[in-house]
Amino acid sequence: MSLFTQHKSTIMGLPAISMIFHLILSIGYCFNLGRAIDCGGNHVANTIIVDQQGRGSFNMIQPAIDSIKNNNDQWVKIHINPGKYVGRVNIPYDKPCIILEGSSMSNTIISYGDKQATTTFVSAPPNVILSGITFENTFGHSGPAVAAKINGDKTAIFKCGFLGYQDTLFDASGRHYYKNCYIQGEIDFIFGFAQSFYENCVMNATQDSSLYPGYITAQSRKLPTDQGGFVFRRGFVTGFGKVNLGRAWGPYPRVIFWGTDFSSVVLSEGWDAWMYKGQEKNFIYAEVDCTGPGSNTQGRVPWEKKPNEINIYDYTIPKFINQDGWLNNLPIPYSFV
Repeated sequence: MSLFTQHKSTIMGLPAISMIFHLILSIGYCFNLGRAIDCGGNHVANTIIVDQQGRGSFNMIQPAIDSIKNNNDQWVKIHINPGKYVGRVNIPYDKPCIILEGSSMSNTIISYGDKQATTTFVSAPPNVILSGITFENTFGHSGPAVAAKINGDKTAIFKCGFLGYQDTLFDASGRHYYKNCYIQGEIDFIFGFAQSFYENCVMNATQDSSLYPGYITAQSRKLPTDQGGFVFRRGFVTGFGKVNLGRAWGPYPRVIFWGTDFSSVVLSEGWDAWMYKGQEKNFIYAEVDCTGPGSNTQGRVPWEKKPNEINIYDYTIPKFINQDGWLNNLPIPYSFV
């Protein structure tokens, strides 16, 4: 047998088959690990209690967050007992895998608002869950007053309230899922660059009818390839006074209302090009199967996309924010809230 023949038989024989088999196993293992590595899966490793009456490990929220190790890689729940917690709260970028869980949005409130442009709550890292909390900025009507800035990818928010007037919720960047939330304001009160899906949320507009109408959204995309956009699936637009569905904060804004119930607070024109007049062909503003007295589209701006001009299935949860299945790996019961 020649050296070439012997070498060929080794490659194509049992040793080679074994090598290929183990290589396939390794690739499969790494792929599955990559899908499940975030925060160790859906198990909560530790729970910390915050209670103002001293019945927990901490009586304020920020020290509880600070106690979690940097580069945390296991889900840690901070459960907040009822109360109004006055002060700014920040989850820094190097503390992922945190569940911030209040007792309910009606009795667990994080509140701040001493000056313009001060943000009450900031969440910077990926893999964060917020539940049962109201975030409030009390600054008032004199300028931006952000109740919450959500900046991390793979952030899920359940049954939370956001209260403010101008720039209430800074939906800044990353993929976000909001479910059964309440968002109140008047001027651009949901704004940012994020790629977010709002399911069964209430958007409550609070502009006095004697003032200029406001805007629910100010979404921004700088390029047509940017992944950002806001999808509102079902839910309600309520309030008093008058409000538009959105205005363009960038040259390629993208906002879809799908099956949402609009009260008469929604103005007939619906949308505003703002600083991007003449570029309306680049906007993706659409309403699909919406209901209620404010859903009549006959008076809408002519450049609003018609339902047949978009592929609505591109804006479903699996295709829009859950391509890698991150929502399916959330700790139970959050996957089913």
